[in-house]
Amino acid sequence: MNSLKKKILAGLLSGAIIFTGGLAINSVQAAENSTNQQQEFGRHQRGERPKMTDEQRSQRIKEFAEHYGVNQAEVEAALKKHTDFRDLQQAAILAKLSGKSFSEVLSMKTDWRQVAEKLGVSREQVENFMKAEMLEGLAKNSKLDTKTVESLLKEKYNPRDITIAGRIADASGKNIKSVIAKKKINNNWEDVAKEFNVDWKKITNSERGRGFGNGNGFGRNHERGDKNQRPQAED
Repeated sequence: MNSLKKKILAGLLSGAIIFTGGLAINSVQAAENSTNQQQEFGRHQRGERPKMTDEQRSQRIKEFAEHYGVNQAEVEAALKKHTDFRDLQQAAILAKLSGKSFSEVLSMKTDWRQVAEKLGVSREQVENFMKAEMLEGLAKNSKLDTKTVESLLKEKYNPRDITIAGRIADASGKNIKSVIAKKKINNNWEDVAKEFNVDWKKITNSERGRGFGNGNGFGRNHERGDKNQRPQAED
């Protein structure tokens, strides 16, 4: 696996950037298991995403359906059957790549690798699709173009840092390279934002809950301004 694929995989596994609406719907499933205020308070104390309103839930499902070109009612029905979101996502991806219907592919679920083989979808096709999706999502969240995002990933910057730096660059009108270069081991992103006269709260609230690891915007290290957080991912 080459270096860029490792960065993309790291971003996907950490939840830094994933498909539109994905983490939000996953959070819906978790939130629906909360039955009283005490449980909800416990979730809040653990740093988990608060329960979504019906309107928010419908909006996330709508976004997922529109993004993958699947029927919203079918997604709703699958969630009601407590289908794991990862299976919904796998089915949506394979349906898109194979030209089959979402419901048909979802009904085939055994081992997804076997399903992909039956549908004639290669591993390379899936990897290319995921790469394009990841770059598109990261570009949207960071307010950068996909070529710039891909270049920064190749330079070993991690997805969260690219996103924060991109937002600061967008808000300040500065070049992304001049912004991301300011992040050192002895400072944090809030320090960088202040240096560029950018309101940190606007950066952390922007697109809150979309595509970040814990479903609450930026990861916990960034919310605290962890001074030990490095801007580059490991190989």
